[in-house]
Amino acid sequence: MVERLDGIQEVRGFEPRLVHFRTCFTLAGYVAGEGYFTVSTSATRLHLSGEPLKKFVFGIHVRAEDRPLLEEIRSILGFGSITHVPPREEHWAPSVTLTIKSFHAHRTATIPFFDRFLLACKKREQYETWKRALSAYELTHNVRWGRGRSICRVSGCEKIVRGRGLCRSHYYRATGY
Repeated sequence: MVERLDGIQEVRGFEPRLVHFRTCFTLAGYVAGEGYFTVSTSATRLHLSGEPLKKFVFGIHVRAEDRPLLEEIRSILGFGSITHVPPREEHWAPSVTLTIKSFHAHRTATIPFFDRFLLACKKREQYETWKRALSAYELTHNVRWGRGRSICRVSGCEKIVRGRGLCRSHYYRATGY
């Protein structure tokens, strides 16, 4: 026998890599049932263009008993934060949420993982729409992940940005504080 369903290691021909792939497909299937890909818009923070900033979020929200599974997903992806959510109603159970929000995390972990392991399903369609929106946002809003610190948008100024695309001295001149 070359392989057994439970993946016991003493079976001849066992390769840990295959179990890892199986684990990844299993976790991607779990995400297909419990995960979400969404875009949130900030009501208070604006981009330099005057539009509200957008945050691209991958998350999973489950009962607190499933926290070990979220920790496994976080360890495979290498990114994310897990937060405890108290019950909103007296008869509800506590829950936990894994969220990943950074462009860097999405480009280095979330997108490669789901491109490879998320099977064709409704969640795959939701993911593909989300990924296209993220790519379009990066192109139109000059997202700088992986390109180092931003420099002041005033021509000739090479200082690091404080806010609104301006260094500390230009920011003070523009805002008064």
